[in-house]
Amino acid sequence: MQKHILVVDDNATNLHIAENSLKPEYKLTLLLSGEQALKFLSRNKPDLILLDISMPGMDGFETIKRIKENPDTANIPVVFLTAMTESESEVKGLQLGAADFIAKPFVPEVMLRRVSMQIELASYRNQLEKMVDEKTTTVEKLQDVIVSSITELVEFRDKVTGGHARRSKDYLEIFVKYLAEEPEYKDYLTPEMINNILRAGPLHDVGKIGINDDILNKDRGLNFAEYEYMKQHTINGGEAFENALKQLPGNQFLEIAKEMAKYHHEHWDGNGYPEHRKGEDIPLSARIMAIADVYDALTTKRSYKEPYSHEEALNIMTSASGTQFDPKLIDVFLKCSEEFRILCNSFKEE
Repeated sequence: MQKHILVVDDNATNLHIAENSLKPEYKLTLLLSGEQALKFLSRNKPDLILLDISMPGMDGFETIKRIKENPDTANIPVVFLTAMTESESEVKGLQLGAADFIAKPFVPEVMLRRVSMQIELASYRNQLEKMVDEKTTTVEKLQDVIVSSITELVEFRDKVTGGHARRSKDYLEIFVKYLAEEPEYKDYLTPEMINNILRAGPLHDVGKIGINDDILNKDRGLNFAEYEYMKQHTINGGEAFENALKQLPGNQFLEIAKEMAKYHHEHWDGNGYPEHRKGEDIPLSARIMAIADVYDALTTKRSYKEPYSHEEALNIMTSASGTQFDPKLIDVFLKCSEEFRILCNSFKEE
């Protein structure tokens, strides 16, 4: 299939020369202005753009700026057509994203060779991006399988809270969706961060793997010493991910998983555990996880208690705003509480 080249030049003679040089090899669209080019690009995506710098109205610099600002056209290589020889113009063009320059008057063989080179480079770049995307997808699928396997292992051992990881992830997904619409959290909750939070969420109780079965599956409330021992699961989980981070320092998924595992029982007023962190010293990911975690704990049956209704859970959690929970997060939780109620009821019907 022929590659498609858009040629933009206000001089009809230059367009004719470009056409004669390139038409045997490429499909061409010839336009006379930057304004025409942008209108054309709103409906079409050529493989390469040859763009004159000196044009009346919108010049080449402004045109390429608009092209690179648009996500749909930003990756199309642009080669400037210019009679300018000043290095300042070349620097400006490169800063704006130009891939190359072709000097006027055109030498057909030079034009054809440079166009061919840019088309080939763009093809290699697209192939590389595709390979990276495929590799990223494979790695993410592998991580999801590992997360699922570890989560199943935790729930296999912790028979008291069966299904908690899956349910809390579903609540987490609702909550994060609403948070991402709030101006205060938009910068934090990037698509990558949301993905990492939702994938790490089910691992927040991974430290329970290190808790003795007699305590983990006790069919009645824990005494003081047993409860203090149970708190160790947050430290266990944090240490597990800290060790993993030594192998992959800076990995955002592992950082989020560590924060959630270690700090999801910290309280806004500093009366939580394991470090008695207070307020915004508690990582936001852990404060978010705490909402989904506690709601599911309240609304499900445990060996030591009957489930609370949605309304009862809502009252308990709102009364703990500013003590156990971040009050701003509770405000957002109230906005999506109806979706929590619907999901909670669907779990009861399973």
